[in-house]
Amino acid sequence: MQEGLQKFNFEVFVSKTMLDMMLHTNDQWDIEFYPIIILSESLSNKELEAIIPRLKEKQAVIFRKYLSQPLGEEKDALKDCDIDEWIDRTLPTDVLRELISKHAAKARNRDKNKQQISEPFEQLVMNFTKNQRKCFQKLYNSNAPIISREELCKHIWGAQPTKSNLAQLSVLIKSLRRKLTEKGFPPDIIETVWGKGYLLKREFYSLYKETSK
Repeated sequence: MQEGLQKFNFEVFVSKTMLDMMLHTNDQWDIEFYPIIILSESLSNKELEAIIPRLKEKQAVIFRKYLSQPLGEEKDALKDCDIDEWIDRTLPTDVLRELISKHAAKARNRDKNKQQISEPFEQLVMNFTKNQRKCFQKLYNSNAPIISREELCKHIWGAQPTKSNLAQLSVLIKSLRRKLTEKGFPPDIIETVWGKGYLLKREFYSLYKETSK
C-alpha cells in the first residue's frame, strides 16, 4: 500500500513510535502534517478505542485497514469508533487514491470554514428554550459520549419517556442544530447515532471556548 501511494505522489510516513507514544504516554504530537491517518489491521480493537478519541480531538481523518470485514457484535462495537473509511488490504490503489482525495478535500473545506467561538456559556444558550437548554447541557457535559434518547427524555421531562416525548425530542434536536448553526457551528455538530442516541461531536469542544462574563 505504501509503495502504491508513493507512485501517485503521496507523501507517506510510517511510524509505530507515534502510536506507542499515544498508547502509553501523555505526550502529544501534531497531526497537522498528516491529513489522513491509516491505522493498521495489526491494531486491536482495544487499542483503537484508546487511540481514536485522541486523534479525533485533532480533527484527524481516520482510515482503518482490515483483513476480513468485522461482523456481528464486533461490527456494532466498532461503529462507535468514529472511523471515516474501512479499507480492505486488497483495495486497488487507484480507489484508495480517490478516497483520500475526497476526504482531504472535505478537511480543507472544514478548516477553511472553521472559526473559534468564544463567549460565556449563558450567552451561547441565551436564545434556547428551557427544554433546549436542558438537552444541550446534558450533551455538553457528557463531553462526547453518546446519550440515549430515553436518557435525554428523562433528563428533560423528569419521567419515563413516552412516544410523545420521543417525538418532541426529535423536533428539539433539529431546532438545537439550527440555533447552533446560526452561531457558526457545523450543521451536524449534534450527531444522530442510529439505534443509540445523540452526541455532541468532539469538534464542538475545539471550536467553542467558554469565557467568563
